Amino acid sequence: MLGRVFEEEICSQPALWARIAASNKAYDLARAVSDRDVVLLGSGSSLFVGQLGALALRRRGIRASALAASEAPFDNGAYKHCAVIALSQSGRSTDLLNALDVLKPSRLVALTNSADSPLAQRADVVIDVEAGPEIAVPASKSVTAMAAILLWTAAIASGKSARNAKTLNQTAEDVSDWLSGDAVAELGEAARHLVSKRSIIVVGTGYGLPVANEIALKFKEASYMHAEGFAAGEFRHGSTALLDPACAVLGIVDDASRATVNKPLADAVQTESLRYVIGGHIGELPLLGPIVDEAFNTLAWLVTGQMLTLMVGRARYVESDAPRGLTKVMI
Repeated sequence: MLGRVFEEEICSQPALWARIAASNKAYDLARAVSDRDVVLLGSGSSLFVGQLGALALRRRGIRASALAASEAPFDNGAYKHCAVIALSQSGRSTDLLNALDVLKPSRLVALTNSADSPLAQRADVVIDVEAGPEIAVPASKSVTAMAAILLWTAAIASGKSARNAKTLNQTAEDVSDWLSGDAVAELGEAARHLVSKRSIIVVGTGYGLPVANEIALKFKEASYMHAEGFAAGEFRHGSTALLDPACAVLGIVDDASRATVNKPLADAVQTESLRYVIGGHIGELPLLGPIVDEAFNTLAWLVTGQMLTLMVGRARYVESDAPRGLTKVMI
């Protein structure tokens, strides 16, 4: 079956989160970056997780930025000699390793799925996400593992308690139940409608924005569909002109973002664009994926996006395990 390995890796994620909940990884990361300006460095999916983590830290009063590794040679003046959290599934990306040469971090923390990688060997602190071998080229379990650790780390660093082992375990159970239930088949129905569209617009705000960017990337990788992530409010400042009946708009929704995300979705009514939401209800729009507790709802959004892109890929006869032109490690 097309995308068989990708699907297996998607479905393995709740068990991985439960292992993270039983570990000290978030506490170890919180200790490593306490009382420091922090730069989260990554490429591709790791960059979007870095953006999510940086936002979580900033919301708790910690100065944190996310930087694309490939941009570090051109944008480094404010980031040199800061603490760096380098995010990488493989720990072998040339862009990432070269960026570290430029930034010369005061402390380097490797958040990686490869504890024996060149990145790990250079790091002062290594947080091994222990996601196990990730074979499919589109990253899945390493993405949500890093996201879970970073979100929990931000809560620990600020003394907040909403994100903890209990809430992470509950999210793991809720997403596992959804993956093994009948509701996941609704994504197949949505995929059959999406394959006829020219472009997919994914909109979100707050935590939904980096998730929107990551889901858009997965559409490109796993299904060869043109997709772009946008800040929901900013989409209306010009980009809404893109909408027509050949487009689909997918909104990432939670209670805090509902009003902002609803605006581009409402605009899409006039253009007869196809519309769906992930994460929470907006009126009668079709909801894809489970609704889970707010603490780790981003993990459920990511898994829903992964499964949806897999199903769109299958509908387009794309081998999502090994997309054309891509390799697991970019050298």
